[in-house]
Amino acid sequence: MKIRKSLLAVTITSLSLFAGSVSAAVSEEEAKQLGTTLTPMGAEMAGNAEGTIPAWNPNFKTPASYKKGDRYVDPYADEKPLFTITAENMEQYKDKLTPGMQAMFKNYPDTSKMPVYPSHRDARYSDYNIEQTRKNATRTTLSEDQNSVVNAVGGAPFPIPQSGAEVVWNIGLAKSAYSTYKQVQQVVTYRNGSQLVGGQNRYDYYAYHDPDSEVGQFDSSKNPILYTLIESTAPTRDKGKSYLVHEFMDRSTKARAAWSYTPGVRRVRRAPTISFDTPQGLANWRTTDESFGFNGSLEKYNWTLVGKQEMYIPYNNNKFENADVEMSELLTPGHANPEFMRYELHRVWVVKAKLKEGERNIFKTRVLYIDEDTWIAAAVDQFDNRDNLWRTSMGLSANLYDVQGVFPRTFFYHDLVSREYFADELYNYTKPALYNEQPKAISYFSPGTLRKLGVR
Repeated sequence: MKIRKSLLAVTITSLSLFAGSVSAAVSEEEAKQLGTTLTPMGAEMAGNAEGTIPAWNPNFKTPASYKKGDRYVDPYADEKPLFTITAENMEQYKDKLTPGMQAMFKNYPDTSKMPVYPSHRDARYSDYNIEQTRKNATRTTLSEDQNSVVNAVGGAPFPIPQSGAEVVWNIGLAKSAYSTYKQVQQVVTYRNGSQLVGGQNRYDYYAYHDPDSEVGQFDSSKNPILYTLIESTAPTRDKGKSYLVHEFMDRSTKARAAWSYTPGVRRVRRAPTISFDTPQGLANWRTTDESFGFNGSLEKYNWTLVGKQEMYIPYNNNKFENADVEMSELLTPGHANPEFMRYELHRVWVVKAKLKEGERNIFKTRVLYIDEDTWIAAAVDQFDNRDNLWRTSMGLSANLYDVQGVFPRTFFYHDLVSREYFADELYNYTKPALYNEQPKAISYFSPGTLRKLGVR
């Protein structure tokens, strides 16, 4: 208990003694911190001593001008940057920048900028999410191989984390709508500024977050926690391709199940390669397991919880989702246009993943920077097998008033060698997503549906 409490007071502390350990649920006494010294999601309730990070504010009110079904109104539209970090003054802020961010300034010294705004921790969570996260704290455990979670449902499984693996599990499980339909775009921006634009229709049924689900329901390998069906709409060469994925909680005994449909062969096939470092996404630009920070089985890496640190990260990025700006102006060569970006100072959990002896992956080392309030992987640095920094990623976020909470939005994947980047899930030019409305039945998420989509 002393070790866990000390985590909340450190700026950066080595916790490598937890690597590879078996975790147990925290005690009732420790769980009482949730809602008192800790937020319901496990972040420190208080701000920092300097006042540059505010205390958590649960009393945030949805902007009066927002109506459900509209684009999300920017609650901080009138704010101006406190300062802007550039290649010239980067050294002054180096201790709060990831190596990947520093590399971006070196790669693009004339154009890379980080406008830093006042920090906000305005978040409301659903009563269901708060209740289940509190219960998970004392009932949820992690398997010895760190690849299976037991007795969790509806919220962050590990709001008071004891290991790097627990923090990574929180990335995907902390909160979500249980039903989602969204139209998104994907863009690869090449070194010369040319772009490849893709589109997807995506349906998700997140059974883990369905209020009708029960604790223990996902402990076996029979019941998926997430059903996803993705239909490609652009570019022309990909139109009609579709994918179906069933994700499980017990990844020790049940690997991700996936199927694909390709119009050229007009057949549905099992797709066992939608995992680990298999190329996926538009133009096969990113790997499956780097999606949204990290995605899938944890089995190939040793996960070390380094500690907690104050860092400048993308936050409250409503301004980026401007529907009136041309894509070429929004996504400029090298990086997104800084004029539409927003960074804030927040505390993040730092987790280092080191490839296990005998395992193979194109990334030998990953360092994840996970926001303490939202469990979003706000930044990720990835190193090749020669220990060179190769790719760096950043996750944007926004307060989704109809779902309650700050959620991930567009994610950027930068290749520091080729100087190309991939923007995944752009919402600027599509209709607003539907959350928890007209949910698809589980029977919809079947290989048969892929066939029907392919022949319509």
